[in-house]
Amino acid sequence: MKTIIKRRWAIFAIWLIATILLTAIQPDINAILRQKGQQGTSNDSPSAIADQILKKMETTKGTNNIIVFYDKHKISNDDMKKIGDAVKAISDDSSELGIADMIDPFSIPEAKSSLISKDGTTLMVSFKLDKKAREIDDIKKQLDSKLSKVPVEYYLSGEDFINNDYLKASQAGVEKSAALTVIFILVVLILAFRSVVTPFISLIAVAFSYLCSMGIAAQLIDKAGFPITSLTQMLLILILFGIGTDYNILLFNRFREELSHDNSIDDSIVITYKTAGKTIAYSILTVFIAFLALVFAESPIYKSGVVVVIGVTILLLEILTLTPFIMKVLGKKLFWPSKNVLGHKENKFWGKTSSFGTKHPIITVVVLLLIIGPMVYLHQEKLNFDTIGELGNKYPSSKGFNIVAEHFGKGQAMPATVVIENNKTLDNNESLAVIDDLTERLKSINGVKQVSSATQPQGEPIAGFYVDSQMGSVTDGISKTQDGVDQINDGLKLAQEKLGSADFSQVNQMVDGTAKLQEGMTALTNGLKQIQSGIDGGSSNSQTIMSGIAAIQTNLSKMSSGVAVLADNYGKMQAGYAEMGTHYQGAAQALLGVKSALTQMQTMVDALGSSYSNSSNDTNYLALKQTIDQVSSSLSQITPEGINTLNENYNAVTAGFATANNNLASMSSGLSQMADGLKKLEDGLGKASSGIGTIVTNMNSVTNGLGQMKSGQQQLVAGLNGFSTFGQKLSEVNGGLQQISAGLGKTNGFLTQFNTSKTFFIPKEALTDENFKKSLDVFMSNDRKITKMTIVLENDPYSKDALNTINKINKAVSNGLKGTNLSHAMSGVSGPSATTNDMNDILSRDLNKATTIVIIGVLLVLFLVIRSFWTPVFITASLLGAYYTAMFIINYIFIDWLGYAGISSFVPFFSFIIIVALGVDYSIFLMMRYKEYQQLSPKEAIVLASRHTGGVIISAVIILGGTFATLMPSGIILLGELAIAVITGLVVLCFILLPVFLPAMIALPEALAHLFSRKKEDELSLEEKVI
Repeated sequence: MKTIIKRRWAIFAIWLIATILLTAIQPDINAILRQKGQQGTSNDSPSAIADQILKKMETTKGTNNIIVFYDKHKISNDDMKKIGDAVKAISDDSSELGIADMIDPFSIPEAKSSLISKDGTTLMVSFKLDKKAREIDDIKKQLDSKLSKVPVEYYLSGEDFINNDYLKASQAGVEKSAALTVIFILVVLILAFRSVVTPFISLIAVAFSYLCSMGIAAQLIDKAGFPITSLTQMLLILILFGIGTDYNILLFNRFREELSHDNSIDDSIVITYKTAGKTIAYSILTVFIAFLALVFAESPIYKSGVVVVIGVTILLLEILTLTPFIMKVLGKKLFWPSKNVLGHKENKFWGKTSSFGTKHPIITVVVLLLIIGPMVYLHQEKLNFDTIGELGNKYPSSKGFNIVAEHFGKGQAMPATVVIENNKTLDNNESLAVIDDLTERLKSINGVKQVSSATQPQGEPIAGFYVDSQMGSVTDGISKTQDGVDQINDGLKLAQEKLGSADFSQVNQMVDGTAKLQEGMTALTNGLKQIQSGIDGGSSNSQTIMSGIAAIQTNLSKMSSGVAVLADNYGKMQAGYAEMGTHYQGAAQALLGVKSALTQMQTMVDALGSSYSNSSNDTNYLALKQTIDQVSSSLSQITPEGINTLNENYNAVTAGFATANNNLASMSSGLSQMADGLKKLEDGLGKASSGIGTIVTNMNSVTNGLGQMKSGQQQLVAGLNGFSTFGQKLSEVNGGLQQISAGLGKTNGFLTQFNTSKTFFIPKEALTDENFKKSLDVFMSNDRKITKMTIVLENDPYSKDALNTINKINKAVSNGLKGTNLSHAMSGVSGPSATTNDMNDILSRDLNKATTIVIIGVLLVLFLVIRSFWTPVFITASLLGAYYTAMFIINYIFIDWLGYAGISSFVPFFSFIIIVALGVDYSIFLMMRYKEYQQLSPKEAIVLASRHTGGVIISAVIILGGTFATLMPSGIILLGELAIAVITGLVVLCFILLPVFLPAMIALPEALAHLFSRKKEDELSLEEKVI
């Protein structure tokens, strides 16, 4: 210390140069904050992962924002037109403004229902804003110029504009708080020291440490990516000016006290730092440890509090180097114009309360435990993350958002988004089925109002994408096909019967008979020629000739009768054959149709198997597939080529029947003419030669006809032999058709169960449909490996119910992807509710982690200072009691009394750190004085220490409490709650726990020992009396 005093001017010069230099080159942290924003969650939180995936999916840069147009009566048609013109002007200059993906009801009429409120008072235009390197205020001016002619109210809202207004509010709060802090500290110090120099010197000393700390922190924020929030600068001001002033009060009081003992300035400085300086060093160490614990926090907002570590380190350097310079240079003038150099007087309040606690420790402890115990037990952390709610309607962005929330619902204005990233494309049936199933899972969650996805772009299922809808038409078609197959089967049975009843052996006999008839006709013709020759030769044996003619007539009569019978049989056979042909040709064509239908059915059944996850274990499905495959195999031999060959055979047989019938007609005519010729021969042999000539001519014709008939009969035999083979095939086909009919019946029965099933199956043609591609473009990335689902919640996105819903959504997504082809895909939930939920989890973990680290650190420091076990434990219990009491009281004030949804999310954490870190300072002040009275009993030492330090501690609490009280006029709920929590905790600690509870706990062991010893003495006294 003497070296520091000796080289004080060099030290002062270093401080001056460092402060000027760091201030001059300090980056504008407010500009950095406006540009970068503040990150609420860690990069590995589910919502942050979802945001990163979502950025990959989006083709345009920027954040989502809205323009809100509002008329409390209703937006008129004229106003609507002017709004449309203004929106078009913005759209035309979108590239210059950095605006993309604008959605408005003028250029996209189908979006009217979601962008214009039902009462017609509110119109919303959404867009993405790429700030580039611009300030939001500059962008706002550009948009205002485009909207200047709009006759209704309008508000720019959304992420960028809300954050900008919140930062403005925070910055205004910092400036107001800083000004009020300076004024408050000046007033308190003037009253405390009765001096106009001390307050200014104290503020200047702390200002040096603040400016240097802020300069270093700003460089780390700008160059090293040090975390920053809207609370960073304010927290540093509060802590440094609060505890810095407290430490100065402690040092200046001790310095004044030492000066009152007629010590020299140098000796007074040295003694001051040997006593109060050591106390301050220990106190700063506890603050250092408490805020250093924030390094282990997950939340970037909490990590930003580490800036206080930089601040208290610089403050310690200032106290050890610059403050001695001030003391040496000013000496007693430091307290001008006050001439009273006496230190703090004994504090009567702390003296009496500590004395009461040590005299009645058991009663004191029991009463305090009965009061504070229930507060600790009943304390619940009900947090509120609604940043917009903290702004109220004071700022345009929050007012615009509240209008949207009122007329569209907060869930509509701030939806959640589920994102899934896969290593393979998702635009296939299997992946889309998983997405659709997940969509239905999410819709079934209580608290979810609507879910839109690639398969349900309007939030409703598309009927044509489900098996139940598709199977309705399929089962109808199968029923009709089954009826058709049964009709074909009946026709084939009839054809088979016709073919089976036909005696084709008689046709062979008929061929043989026709050949013999042809031979007989030839012989008869030759005989007639001889008769003609004999007559021409003048033979006298006319009687013999007449006898031969008579015999020929008889034979001709029989032959004519036989030909008639043959013609009749031929006619019947031809008619039956024609009927058979009708049945077989219809059956043949129908079989080709059945074969084609079976091929389509096979494709459908295979597709059904791929979409029906349990198909491999379903016996009905497996039996159906096997039956269709078998029937299809049995029909594989029936081909169009085979049917054509069969038709050629049929046509040949038909031609044979036609030829035979024509020849029989010719034969019948010839026999008639022969009969007429013989009659002529009989009438007169004179004319015999002429008649016989006629007969012979006709006989030759008959003979030729019989030859042709024989040839036709041979063709008929060949054709009928082919039909014999076809008849056998018909028998096989008949059995196959029976299997087909039975299989179709099973198919219908199996598929009927899907009529009520919501199994997703999108037809191939739908995958290439232009409308469906538009849906994929909206809900999937260009490479189709990322998809999103938009979820509208029923509750306020910042409410506890909404956070519970997000937890259910996270679980549903995890379970919905498990066991599917997307089981290895990355997924997460984005949006305000998801971010808030992650922050809630992170803050809870951080608070538990920080509590453990801070308590251990505080205990270690207290063990080092006090060198005992139980007293540090009692002090730590006092600090925790102060914190939980403060939390119970602010919960009652803001939730139960004022009706807030919860306490601002950061209040519990920072309240704990500040109450414990600063509260332990006052405990160390007290215990360091306590150690100076080691020659006294613990009870006497704690009472005397309380009398001497009570005034200093109360002054310190007033200054620190007043410093935090300056946050209340800031207009930000978070800062007001934090101020009340810290003030409450410090008041409880300063006026109840330290002056009453701690002395009582120190005196408790002696009181308990005395109580038990008295009981033992009373027992011995009673025993002596009995004896």
